[in-house]
Parts: sequence; C-alpha cells; structure tokens
Amino acid sequence: MTKVILDTNFLVYCAKNKIDYVEGIYDLLNEEFEIVVPIQVIDELKNLSINKFKKISAKDKRAASLALEILESKNIKKINPKGKKADDVLIKLAKESRNIICTLDRKIRKLSKRNIVINKFKKLSLSN
Repeated sequence: MTKVILDTNFLVYCAKNKIDYVEGIYDLLNEEFEIVVPIQVIDELKNLSINKFKKISAKDKRAASLALEILESKNIKKINPKGKKADDVLIKLAKESRNIICTLDRKIRKLSKRNIVINKFKKLSLSN
C-alpha cells in the first residue's frame, strides 16, 4: 500500500491557508493509500508551536499549533522511522518506491519519485 507522508512545511502551509489536505489527497489519488506523519515531523511542529526557534513569527507559531490539532482530529497515523531529523527521515522515505511525499521542500521533492505539492491556486497536485 502506498504511504502518503506529510512534511512540516506542508502542514504549516495548509494550516495557515485553510487547505484541507486530507480531502485534497483523496480527490487526487486513484489508488489505495494511507496518510502518515513521522514523529520527527510532529516534534518539529511542537517545537515551532512553543517558539523554540527564535525566528518564527506568531502566525507560524499558531499555524504549527493548528497543524498539530488537525493531525489529531483527522486521526493521521504516526510512524517512527529511524533518524533524528525530519528532513533526513523524509529523504530516506522519499527514496522508497511507492511512497508519496507531501512537501514544499525542493531538495526533498527532487529526491522523491512522487510528490504532492500545492500549486499557485492553493490546490494540491501530484508531481513526479
């Protein structure tokens, strides 16, 4: 089964812009899949929401908190892959053939075979 893996920047952007990514993913994919989030991404969101990073705006802090709430309310499955940093984990998962990565990070998108991105109209689109 295909795993659709969520990245921090994707979740924060969706929260800030009121994009229902779960519905968007279901509309986009015509295959069996499971939406998952690595615990490293959840840790990043928690750190953003408590302003552990000094350069974060109040709007981003609120968006990170909202992203965490949405993950809980939508019952998104948490996975615990090996690795400390979210980006390292996502890069590793991106290289696995059937995974789809939801990210705005260009570096990760280039390494992934399949991505879900947000276009200029704030709609999800599948890119290879």
